[in-house]
Amino acid sequence: MKGNPKSIIKYSLILSITAILFWYLFKDIPFEKVQNALKEFNYSWILLSIGLSLISHFLRAWRWNLLLKSAGHKVGTLKSYFAVMIGYLVNSLVPRLGEVTRCGVINRTDKVPVAFSLGTVVTERVIDLIMLLIISAITFFLQFDLLHGKFIWVKNAAVEFISSNWWLLMMLFVLGMIGIYVIFFSKLSEKINLVQKVKSFVNQLLEGILSLKKLKNQKGFWSATIGIWLLYFLMLYVITFGSEMTKDLGVLAGMSILVMGSFGMATPAPNGFGPFHAFVAGILVLYGIESEDGKIFALILHTSQYITVLLFGSISLILVNTMYKPSKIEGNKDQNKVERASK
Repeated sequence: MKGNPKSIIKYSLILSITAILFWYLFKDIPFEKVQNALKEFNYSWILLSIGLSLISHFLRAWRWNLLLKSAGHKVGTLKSYFAVMIGYLVNSLVPRLGEVTRCGVINRTDKVPVAFSLGTVVTERVIDLIMLLIISAITFFLQFDLLHGKFIWVKNAAVEFISSNWWLLMMLFVLGMIGIYVIFFSKLSEKINLVQKVKSFVNQLLEGILSLKKLKNQKGFWSATIGIWLLYFLMLYVITFGSEMTKDLGVLAGMSILVMGSFGMATPAPNGFGPFHAFVAGILVLYGIESEDGKIFALILHTSQYITVLLFGSISLILVNTMYKPSKIEGNKDQNKVERASK
């Protein structure tokens, strides 16, 4: 994250909103109720969920390697795994910075150009978004009767809110337009910088798409993609068996948790804090789970994965810094050159 005032204000605002939302969600839930839920939870299902998530991360690293190899960059899967986990670790603190960080790690260990690796990451994100939309559509149609009424309620609530608060929305729109003008169009240099960023992003995206086209192992890539999302579903579904209040939810409910949880994680909040809990608890209400119980379940689910990221991301960071020191690599190269010259 850049240390300029705009970045500081931006991330401070994100963290503040996240903290307020998280407090609002859990302010009325007695701490004793959370404690009781933790005591009664069957932690063997949490361990299984964590194991499945680690396999999904390893599979993601292997899939990423296939894209990197399309341009001749042969990176070990273990290195890619370290980079992915470090990226998740950074994302848990600063949203969206993890993608750039994992590209920086690969650049450090194997000199893969950041622009190219970032393009492959963008491609990964586009493919995963398409997969999420497909799963969302399947989930909706399989449970049309259950979910349709909820969407109608949301639509009616939105219409009522807009009609009664049009002046507030208009004010926010005007302020937003002023903010856009100040940030992007007040200085010519900023306009030029914005155009350069857009061009760079488009070039990286196109390069990433070309890497997908050049893939030699297409079957492996798409099998890994399906496998990643299957593991995502399983790691969220199996944990429902650990609690008496969620053990009878069923597969379709698990798919709904996957969809809503994924959208929660996609928000700008660090590691989905707040939105993930709200979305998962909100969808569980449709399956007869009380709002408070749903929030507690979401808290246990999210926290288990968050601790996993912190632990294995930190281990990966330590290993990368000890096993792949730039000075050591460059020193070995220089020593080899001297030895050749002396022969």
